[in-house]
Amino acid sequence: MSLALSAWAETSTDSPRYPQRPSESNIYDDNHLLNASETSLFNNLAVELYQKTGIELTCVLLDDIGHVNQFEKSELYAQNTAKEWNLGKQADGIMIFVAQKQRWKNIVVTPALEKTFDEKTLAKIQQKTLIPAFREYNYGEGILSLSYALAQIGAKAKGKVLDIDATPYKLSENSVPALMILFILFVFFLVLMAKFSGGRGNGILWFLFGGAIKNKKKEEAEVGFGGGFGGTPKGFGGGFGNGLGGGFSSGMGGGSSFGSGMGRFGKRDDLW
Repeated sequence: MSLALSAWAETSTDSPRYPQRPSESNIYDDNHLLNASETSLFNNLAVELYQKTGIELTCVLLDDIGHVNQFEKSELYAQNTAKEWNLGKQADGIMIFVAQKQRWKNIVVTPALEKTFDEKTLAKIQQKTLIPAFREYNYGEGILSLSYALAQIGAKAKGKVLDIDATPYKLSENSVPALMILFILFVFFLVLMAKFSGGRGNGILWFLFGGAIKNKKKEEAEVGFGGGFGGTPKGFGGGFGNGLGGGFSSGMGGGSSFGSGMGRFGKRDDLW
């Protein structure tokens, strides 16, 4: 009875368990999202970056962190994982962090790299690499393209050039979201309609975009977007006028930062 109660107490504790850093790899891959070749490419890039710049590049890919829709706990989990891995203790460090079940991702950087990898830079990089690839289930491509982009920025900040072929780290055409392609084709179709059908085409565009695209006739009053973004610290205020009413409110919050010597996360662009 006492042994059973002791075992239950150990398993029922609220203290999370963090993944252990592999002894011969810079990547922890819970669900084997990367194949052997992709894992090797990541490690080769990490070695090259560290040898040239002293920056550690690491990656943690977990199945489930157990904190569904609780961003603060998710953020703390990633922070503590970086500490468990001693990221930044002996060198500058970057950690790509993904929780697949929660569809949550973020990038951890140590304090010395905060200026190089500011919030806008991190968000922009992920929008061009990891996010479109993950949405097409190309996890390996997403991690490799993101890691290469981060490594290039880190090397440039240190005044170094990485001697590594970029080809295996690029996104394939399959990683471009199909909806984005359809949207581009749709807009192209509308522009052609406006060009070759005279006023009727422009009328369709005006109906869709609230007059943002106007007929170019001298006697017509200019119609466009009015209003603007407000100055509230927690979101977007104001709105679009002359065709598109309303506005955005209570929008996105700012980023957060590590305590106890760790660096900053990217913005709350944490889902894919």
